Amino acid sequence: MALYLAVANRKGGVGKSTVSVMLAHSLSIWGGKRVLVVDIDSQCNASIILLGGRGWREARDKRKTISDYFVDCFKTPHTAAEPYLVREAGDVVGASGRRPVLDILPGSLLIDEVQGDLFLDLASGHQGKNLIIDLSRRLGQLLRRWDGAYDVVIMDCAPGLSFVTHAAIATADRVIVPFRPDYVSLMAIDRISLVAEGASNLDELAQIPFSRRRYMCLPNFVRGRGAERLLIEEVGLTHPMAEMQLAHRDGIANAFEWSADTRTIDAKYGDGVADLRRLYDEVSSMLVNGNAPPRIYAHDTHTALSA
Repeated sequence: MALYLAVANRKGGVGKSTVSVMLAHSLSIWGGKRVLVVDIDSQCNASIILLGGRGWREARDKRKTISDYFVDCFKTPHTAAEPYLVREAGDVVGASGRRPVLDILPGSLLIDEVQGDLFLDLASGHQGKNLIIDLSRRLGQLLRRWDGAYDVVIMDCAPGLSFVTHAAIATADRVIVPFRPDYVSLMAIDRISLVAEGASNLDELAQIPFSRRRYMCLPNFVRGRGAERLLIEEVGLTHPMAEMQLAHRDGIANAFEWSADTRTIDAKYGDGVADLRRLYDEVSSMLVNGNAPPRIYAHDTHTALSA
């Protein structure tokens, strides 16, 4: 069974897509895992990083995007999932020159409109009171259809809390919350944590021990300034915090330009490869050891979905 990892934050510009791709590269190359990236973000950054602009446009033209997948599956429930995937994504290879098993369900510029349309279509024939929960449950079921085909499924979530993002967070085994060390991030982390744990408020969240929470906060773009250290410490008082921090490095920033020529992971990440190794070590131990707290399913979390 695949382990599902959601990379999410209500705030944009915190590096969700870059962290998703870093995890995909390292888990597939160093961990030898079969990895699928599901691009939920309408900005499609993970898709462009892994496929290049032309590759993403080709996937879009062939109707191999998450929007096409959702629409077709809602129309025809038994639609096969595999035809929507793009195989052998990315420009990174192992030391032997062999491509890893790294596939992607590409993102779509239309995902926000599509999920709104699905909501309206479902509402037209809905008889109960839990329409939002039912939609999230159905989306969550579609996101969980790759259990047997992959070892790890990484869901790159959009900023905010859309229906699909709710579904991804609710069905994930673990939630990684990248954040910039600034005070705007504090409120965004609070909101994501409530959704991840199905809590209605911060007092209720505080009753859940860190060891039982499914999410982990990951400081990103860290420059080592004193104010940043204080803010990270402040976040760590109320939320589970990663042991490592991603520094602001040119090697990491430059790694997300797609190239038609493949290269090793060390060549791609340059001076950021040590940071990537620490991220890989921490996340892989969390995932591979299977020590995730119980998953919160979308149809069981009416408090989280209305938070």
